[in-house]
Formats: sequence, structure tokens, C-alpha cells
Amino acid sequence: MDWYRATLLTNESTLHGLFNLLVPILDNCTCNSTPNSIHGSFLKQVSLFLLDETSMIPKHALNASDRSLKDVCNNNFPFGGKVILFGGDFRQILPVVKRGQPAEIVASCIKSSLQWRWVQKFTLTENMRVHNGERKFSQWLLKLGSGIMPVKEEALFKGCIEIPYQCIIRENVSIVDKIFGDAEQIDYFKRVILTPTNVDSLSINDEVLECLPAEVKIYLSAHQIGTDDNNERNNSPVEFLNSLTPSGMPPHCLKLKIGCVIMLLRNLDLKAGLAMVLE
Repeated sequence: MDWYRATLLTNESTLHGLFNLLVPILDNCTCNSTPNSIHGSFLKQVSLFLLDETSMIPKHALNASDRSLKDVCNNNFPFGGKVILFGGDFRQILPVVKRGQPAEIVASCIKSSLQWRWVQKFTLTENMRVHNGERKFSQWLLKLGSGIMPVKEEALFKGCIEIPYQCIIRENVSIVDKIFGDAEQIDYFKRVILTPTNVDSLSINDEVLECLPAEVKIYLSAHQIGTDDNNERNNSPVEFLNSLTPSGMPPHCLKLKIGCVIMLLRNLDLKAGLAMVLE
């Protein structure tokens, strides 16, 4: 889960070790590292933690990290006396609460945590990534995120917002052709299409894959029911499991080609190199 990123300002191998250590804190809300363990000794040496996309971090993960660092560092100051640098924008998505109401989602946010009172806020004033021709669109995004965008009052479009002209594909062409049609294959990784649902992303991935000239390779998942109850096996046949694509998981029938871009959403196997790399 790309909720929590941490780094010690040293070499790349140190970064990977610390990131892998902190992921279980997010998933289980506990840390098995003791003050005298290898991981505990390592955490004591960390001088600065960087947490990116903090708007998505649930407060229970922050609480668990606070308790763990206090225990490892034998220090009752917040986060064991370590410096924590948060980065992110609360205009973006908040923690996901399954079937949660808006109040429940806000309550799970780190702003509702006990540790938030210790946070000192600094605001960035200039977007260094915006080119001169994109500043108007950047301001439009800020208004949209702040909820101050004017909405339509007409009955047919009541409550709708007006999309900028440059965001609309008016020609009779697919979005894949529009984004990747004039790009060289080596530059595919520089372009991206954002989708609201996983179903859309899988469909677009298949269409982009067809643009690559290489031979397609198909990899199938291995599903099985972990139970000795025959009735349970009959209720969940393998064919049904193969039809599912859980969030954060690849589809049952994974199609790849040489040259296609693959993105890992979580650390799978650090020793084998199947891990997210922060640059």
C-alpha cells in the first residue's frame, strides 16, 4: 500500500530496507521490532522520516507508528523524538473506508488523530512543475479541489461543472489514439491515462497493449480454495475466482509484451527485485 514512505538520508539500499519495515505497521497497526533487534537499532539511527501522500494515511496507521517509535527509541516524545515530514494535499483522496459515510471518512483521516496537534503546517506557494501554458489549468484544478468551482443551474445540467476545452476529445478518435498515437514506443512511459475505475483501466490497458508490435505473453493466476469443506469449495469454484480482479491485484489473465510498462502497487519480493523504487 502506497500510504507510507520513509527514508533515511543515506544510500538507496537503506531506503528500501526502511520502506519494507514500515509497511507492516500500516497493515497490522503493530510493529514487532524490539529496541534491541536489528530493525529497532536501525530505526534509532533514522534522523528524518518522509511521509508522502499523507491525505491517504488512516489515523490508526499514524497512531501505530507513534507507539512503535516511542517503544523502540525508549522516548515518550511524539514519534519517539524523531522528525516526521508530512507531504501531500488534502484536496486529494482521503483514506478509503468501505461503505463509509463522509463523516466516517473524515474521522479516519490523520487530521483526526491525537498526533496531529503536534504538526506545524507549511504551505507551498508555487507549483514548480507547471509550465507557462498550464497555469490556467492548474488554477482550475485548485478551485475544483477546494470546492469553489461554479456549477450549472440549468435543469438538465444542474450541479455539473464545465470541463476545460483542452480536456475534451471532440474528434471521432479513442483516448488511447489521442494520448499514444503520436508517441514513439520508447516514450510510452512518459504518458498516462487516469481512470476512475479498475474496469476502465483494464480495458484501456488491453487497447494500449495492442499498439505494441511485440508478441503477447499470457500469464494466468493460480487460484485455489483453502478449505477442506467440499460445500465451501462448491460455493466458490475456481472459475468464479478467476473472474475476480481485487483492488491492487492483476487480472487472472495477465497479458504482457516486451516494452510495456509495469507498475508495482506494493512490495512483493525485495530479494527478487519486485519492489517499488523511490527516486
